[in-house]
Amino acid sequence: MSGRFCTAALGVLWLACTPSRDDAGRGADPAASAGVAVAEPSGERPAGSQDAGAPAVVPEAAPAAQAQAATSPPAAVPAAAAAAAPGGATRVYSKGRNVWIRSAPRESASWIGALSIGGSVRLKSAEPARSGGRDCPAFYAVEPRGYVCVDGERATLDASDPMLTTLLAHAPLVDEPLPYRYGESLGLKRLFKVEGIDAPSWPEGIHDLRHVDVRPRSSVAWTKEIEAGGQTWLWTADLTFAPKSKVKPYEPTSFRGVLLTGDVRLPIAFFRRKPRPKYRLTEDNQFAKTDAVWERLDRVGLTGKSKKVGKSTYLETREDGHWVLERDAVVVRPRKGRNPWGRPIRLAGEAGETREAREARETLTGGPRNTWVEIAALEGWLIAYEDDRPVFATLISAGRNGAEKPVSTEPFVPPSTTPLGQYHINHKWVTKTLITPHVNQDDFIEAEVPWSQHFFSKYLVHAAYWHNNWGDGQSGGCVNLSPIDAKWLFHWTEPALPEGWHAVQVTRKDPSTRIIIHR
Repeated sequence: MSGRFCTAALGVLWLACTPSRDDAGRGADPAASAGVAVAEPSGERPAGSQDAGAPAVVPEAAPAAQAQAATSPPAAVPAAAAAAAPGGATRVYSKGRNVWIRSAPRESASWIGALSIGGSVRLKSAEPARSGGRDCPAFYAVEPRGYVCVDGERATLDASDPMLTTLLAHAPLVDEPLPYRYGESLGLKRLFKVEGIDAPSWPEGIHDLRHVDVRPRSSVAWTKEIEAGGQTWLWTADLTFAPKSKVKPYEPTSFRGVLLTGDVRLPIAFFRRKPRPKYRLTEDNQFAKTDAVWERLDRVGLTGKSKKVGKSTYLETREDGHWVLERDAVVVRPRKGRNPWGRPIRLAGEAGETREAREARETLTGGPRNTWVEIAALEGWLIAYEDDRPVFATLISAGRNGAEKPVSTEPFVPPSTTPLGQYHINHKWVTKTLITPHVNQDDFIEAEVPWSQHFFSKYLVHAAYWHNNWGDGQSGGCVNLSPIDAKWLFHWTEPALPEGWHAVQVTRKDPSTRIIIHR
């Protein structure tokens, strides 16, 4: 992710990203106004600023069209919107890209979550919690907490609403690692209408009115392809159109980390950049290279034993007598022997305890999960822990310019650098468009970045669909994961994303996964 600071005399650029999202009112997205550093695919994007990771609530600047709408009287709404839910209605449905879930039944209340296109959440009651207000005709309480404004335009109780039915075809595929199809812009202009395509009059606010011109190397997310006027058009995530000829699709990566269950345990070696040879120990206590290799991004378990021959160190693997040259491997193991609460880390569990048995035991004891994530920014790996037990390990891509401890003022760390330290997850988005302002040029756009988790200033842990260079520094400061790994981590971390929600913001009552980043 990236941030850019400009010093004209030196010609230095430092990207600072801004999520492209609707105005959330008083409780707007904290990373939005602070900007969100975007991990860039190919080489000129960095990272940004703000506080030390506390879940601050900062208003988001609205685009001009939205700002004007905010100062205008509320539009007329059908009286039915303020009535009790129609018979059998059990859910509220989103017809907008962001339908905010508020902490109280009023538009000025801080947001605690959001729904997206086609999303829905169960009602707590068929009766409105508040109706007849100037800001909203009716607020309904939803599960497990919060309130949604049901105005008939952006949110409805009618599961058969014709517009909702149309929008469902463009909803993100939230069960997939990649909720949209993605590609790199070759330089294009998004269009709101295309001759020959019969598009409906979408609900207000469905289009992102900013960044209509998408500069080269930005990205595009889309749901469908459609033919018109002798060419193919992409129906983008915000229901505008992009010419397919101006988009180069990204090749999805299949890389994934490993769950640490049963006999699968740390330490583990991953292999980055290229295939690496396997070695055998000879009778004269030397190492001989075999014809076999571990392919790029393969992994193998290690016994923990090592042997030095000359200036080279070899590590014993759990694979049929093979050894690996230490410098060929990314070795994933805890940097310290204790967790943040002072308890010893257990690499092999309790006598081979399965994950299911562990979860059952923890359910019976009612204890906290104590989730935390250890990230080695320079070595390029991540371990997820539940209290004293590692449960998952994988490769990541951190800042391409390394990692530094933040200073007390912006920009906190140098460009394209990952901040070292301890943080907590503040809020999570199933997808979030990240914007990287560029001096004197159009902004860089990373469209609908999946599984985004904010932890500090402009920095997030998120999926990267634009590269496959796991284990190497690639980002503008954020922590990149493969889409498969990012989805797993997103649903494992705390706070949990409630059923049907597209985004969640931590509250004082919520547990929050700790993020520890070292070199």
